[in-house]
Amino acid sequence: EIIKEKKIIEEFFMVLGKYPEKSAYGFERVKTALERGAVYKLLISKKLDKHIIAEYEKMAIDMGSETSLISDETQEGEQFYNITKGLGAILRFQIE
Repeated sequence: EIIKEKKIIEEFFMVLGKYPEKSAYGFERVKTALERGAVYKLLISKKLDKHIIAEYEKMAIDMGSETSLISDETQEGEQFYNITKGLGAILRFQIE
């Protein structure tokens, strides 16, 4: 489970670095991407309030996006939270 999680975080940071237009993070940007059906994979930190997690998970499921809950028990998970404030997405297409 932790190895799978690390790979997903790695993929997110790789996309963010190489193709920033195909990634989104932060509440507003991720919500916009979800509403437009642009999210391929949604990453949600387990540190977020469970109501927020449920809200974003539901939006992702409704749009056919994959979701992954990211723990803060690893260095990568902590780094993900610190950079994204708990929400990140790999996009199917650019949204702007």
